[in-house]
Amino acid sequence: MNAEETMKMNRTLAIRLLAVVLLALFWTAGARAQSGPPSSVAFHSNRDGNNNIYVMNPDGSGQVRLTSDPGNDQRADISPDGSRIAFASNRSSGVVTSHFEIFVMNADGSDVRQLTDTPTSFTNTWPRWSPNGEWIAFQSTVSGTSQVHAIRPDGTELSQVTSTGVNQFPAWSPDGTRLAVRRDADIYVIDVAGGSDSVRLTSVGPINQMPSWSPDGTRIAFMSTREPGNYPSVFLMNADGTGQTNLTPKLDMGTGTWTSRAPAWSPNGEYIYFTGLRPGVAGEQIYVMRADGSEQTRLVAAGVNAEASVRHVRPPAITTVTATPNVLWPPNNQMLPVSVEVGVLDASDAAPTCRITGVTSNESIAGTGWQVIGPLTVDLLAQRFGWGEGRIYTMTVVCTNSSELSSTVTVGVSVPQDRRK
Repeated sequence: MNAEETMKMNRTLAIRLLAVVLLALFWTAGARAQSGPPSSVAFHSNRDGNNNIYVMNPDGSGQVRLTSDPGNDQRADISPDGSRIAFASNRSSGVVTSHFEIFVMNADGSDVRQLTDTPTSFTNTWPRWSPNGEWIAFQSTVSGTSQVHAIRPDGTELSQVTSTGVNQFPAWSPDGTRLAVRRDADIYVIDVAGGSDSVRLTSVGPINQMPSWSPDGTRIAFMSTREPGNYPSVFLMNADGTGQTNLTPKLDMGTGTWTSRAPAWSPNGEYIYFTGLRPGVAGEQIYVMRADGSEQTRLVAAGVNAEASVRHVRPPAITTVTATPNVLWPPNNQMLPVSVEVGVLDASDAAPTCRITGVTSNESIAGTGWQVIGPLTVDLLAQRFGWGEGRIYTMTVVCTNSSELSSTVTVGVSVPQDRRK
């Protein structure tokens, strides 16, 4: 072996060693447990033979199999209220068929119902719930080419949304007015009301597909094969198509051992789940990473696991807020306790956490005017100026659910100038 060959071999070994080190860092990064409601991540796995639908907690724990049909159940998506799961399957009364239809079942796997019924030469797949839970978008070849269709969860009002080009992998915007799709080989955004109106977001290929909106609607994660070698990788861009960045660049030099696809956002927008193939790991598995591509962590190991989708969760809805007492009298310069009661509704968390995060006053105060002594309890100074309309304390209350989504409300307590007014 001559000197040049030795140098090439040493460089190759160094690159592979670096890849191994980086992979070890990624897989042992110690990413903190993901937040969110239990069983809010759905995926399909062949760990028990054929593909079946599973759910798991956001951190990968609590993996539960929901279907056991001999067919191929795949591409599941959980309804926003968590009560139902849509999926694609080639089952038909216990018989495996040659094409896929859209099905819906309860979140525990019961009451499986078929929504679409098309001839065997066509297929329906990739169902995705609208943010309000009133529609399911999916791709279908029933019109001859793959187009996006929509249907009610009860199987009624089936309609075709797109007609231009080949459209696949629909993803609803958080406000439910738009869909991001793969049209031909690129990512487009279309208006749901008029599927022909579209904006093209990508132009570097060969293929861009599987878009996923961030919960705040400002970014879109997607899969692209644009890198040298055309390996699938997860990219991130702004919702207008700018700032396209590769989050999962290939680190090993092997062939066919590094792919990343099917991104899905965590409810708080801090993490992205994806399906990945990595050296030393048999088959595709589900990973999670921070939205900047760091802390890549494998969540599953048994069998081949793919295409995780994450339940769309909304912030808590604060319905009422009251302070007791809401008037401090007499203004005797004493600290008086005030308690706050909050009414809150949340479809994903039975007990969101509410707390007072701040207090302000419309009058300046010399010294201490308040002291927060509990999550929803505060001591306020019964004092006001000798002139004016009186003092008003404004307390800010924040309610946060298990997905780390928050809503804010304010409530006032007054120290009036004259109680008779």
